Amino acid sequence: MSVNSFERSRAALEAETTIRGLLGTACREAVVLLDATACAISRVIGDLLVGLDEHSTSARPLAHGHEYLISDFPLTRQVVDSGEARWVSRLDSEADEHETALLAQLGFESLLMVCLPSSGTCWGLVEVYNEEGSFDEAQGELASRLASETGALLERLEPPGTR
Repeated sequence: MSVNSFERSRAALEAETTIRGLLGTACREAVVLLDATACAISRVIGDLLVGLDEHSTSARPLAHGHEYLISDFPLTRQVVDSGEARWVSRLDSEADEHETALLAQLGFESLLMVCLPSSGTCWGLVEVYNEEGSFDEAQGELASRLASETGALLERLEPPGTR
């Protein structure tokens, strides 16, 4: 990933004037920047994750509008609580069985999750999927940077009192 690639993604995010547009663009840019198959953004509401937007280059759609209990997925809970990127692969024998079962159900081999920070909290979760291969620390850092940019723009677009 070049600096120009990230700057292009940042410019695409900054051009958005609605929350819906911002989230959709963030999903598309994450797929391109991370050379991934799909991306979904969910809103964190207490212990619930509610799917808001997604983008996939696969013929297999994600579960748009999905709802999951965060407490059912320990790795997801770590991301929401710590704000730090985490990744998992179905090929990892140490991986949580709930996370890998969901990956298998969705037809993906690996998942990278980062917090979408806004207004000092984990507003949402960015989930990036690959059909083949796994993610690494550099991709986790890049995804976190993209999520931080998205979160800062979200603060400008989201009406006060809705956070």
